[in-house]
Amino acid sequence: MRLALKSDPVRVMAMGGQATNHLDETYAGETPDIFDHGYVMVEFESGVRAMLELCMFAEGARYQEEISAVGPRGKIEALVPGPGRFWPAHLGAAPVPQVIVSPREPKGPEVREIPVDPTILEAGDHNGSTFYQHRGFLELVRGERSAPEVSVQDGKWAVLMGLAAQRSMTEGRAVDLSELTGGA
Repeated sequence: MRLALKSDPVRVMAMGGQATNHLDETYAGETPDIFDHGYVMVEFESGVRAMLELCMFAEGARYQEEISAVGPRGKIEALVPGPGRFWPAHLGAAPVPQVIVSPREPKGPEVREIPVDPTILEAGDHNGSTFYQHRGFLELVRGERSAPEVSVQDGKWAVLMGLAAQRSMTEGRAVDLSELTGGA
C-alpha cells in the first residue's frame, strides 16, 4: 500500500485473529497463535485510506486477497485470486488478478486484468510474486542489478504496519504509528 500510494502510514485500525489455521498443533505444549484472517484499514499522511482484507483459510474463495484504496480522485481495488490448485475444476480456470480503477472523472469503473505466466503460478503461491522476489534478490547478489526494488526503510514500514495491525486487533482500538516510532 505504502509504495503504491507514495505516502507513509499514520494510523491503523484492524479486526481479525486466529480462527482455523494451526489450532490442532502443539509445540512444547503450546498452540501457535498465528493470525489467519483480518481486515486492516490504514490512514496515510496524504489523507488516503486503504484497506487489506485477508483470509488464509478460504482457499476456494474467488479472491484470496483484496486491497482497496480510496482518495479524493477515486478508488482503486486490487483483487488477487488464491492458488489455482484450490479452484474447483467444475468452475473452470481460476480468476486472474485484477485492478479496478473507479475515478471520479470520467465516472465509471475500468477493469484491468493482470496476466500471470501459468508456469510461474505452478512454481509457487502469491501469483508468481515469490518467484519474482527470489529472482530479483539473486540478480542483486550476482551484481546484475544495482539496487533492490525495496529499501530497508520500506521493510521497516511494512513491519511497523503489521505490528500496528496486530496491536489494533488485540487491543480493539486504532493505533497511531507514532506509538511504534516514538514520534519519529
